[in-house]
Amino acid sequence: MRFELVLSLIPKERGTLLPLNYQYELSSWIYKVLNYGDPIFSEWLHTMGYKSKEKPFKLFTFSNLEIPTFQLNGDLLKIDSNEIKFIISFLTDDAISPFITGLFKDRHLVLGNKSHQVAFNVSQIIGQPKPEIGETMRFQTISPLFVDEFNPSTGKTNHLSPDASNYSTLIHNTLKEKYRAFYNLEPNPEWPETKIIAANKPKSKLITIKSDTPEMTKIKAYNFQFSVTGQPELITVGYYGGFGRLGSQGFGCVEKLHLQNG
Repeated sequence: MRFELVLSLIPKERGTLLPLNYQYELSSWIYKVLNYGDPIFSEWLHTMGYKSKEKPFKLFTFSNLEIPTFQLNGDLLKIDSNEIKFIISFLTDDAISPFITGLFKDRHLVLGNKSHQVAFNVSQIIGQPKPEIGETMRFQTISPLFVDEFNPSTGKTNHLSPDASNYSTLIHNTLKEKYRAFYNLEPNPEWPETKIIAANKPKSKLITIKSDTPEMTKIKAYNFQFSVTGQPELITVGYYGGFGRLGSQGFGCVEKLHLQNG
């Protein structure tokens, strides 16, 4: 399931200047909202194995904020729109969808850091149609896609671009991990490996997580259009739960594009 949240700006409460690196704070707010779930919702999470020991509700992703009118002011966004919106996408079943959407109704949201914050109210929740997922799809990232690989020889983790030779393999492996986590089943070994081919020039984006803290991390991810071929079940996992890593931190959310013939 996925839905669009429409947020109404409250400029008198906190102002209109939003730091460019808002993903971590937005992710934290989503987690906080989900933790208010009622007993039926919590029981579903437990029985479905959707709640991990490390952190619950990892099988979701969300888009960048869509701000119709804004001005860049250094590392700040000056929001000139009364409303903004973004997509939240969950790998979940239809039975629990009303509980999730209900949790976000009429919520209050404050985004930002210690110096600059912006306040919103959730004014609308708009359900999104289900696309038909086939063996070949074309997507546009609406939050940057993050793929990394640990290099044992250097002891460092490399943040990979879509032209890396093992980019598709790493995405395929992550999709299988999410499939196992949600369905509690092993993916069919006969399923083909997921293949990602960039359809335009990827644009890198450096995002700072937990700014101005000892845990601060810089993530290099990419926005681009791509075609993907593979098993529809795994592509569906990517569409709803995010492609690549750190979906619940606001990476790897995509929207469907029409395939071009010829």
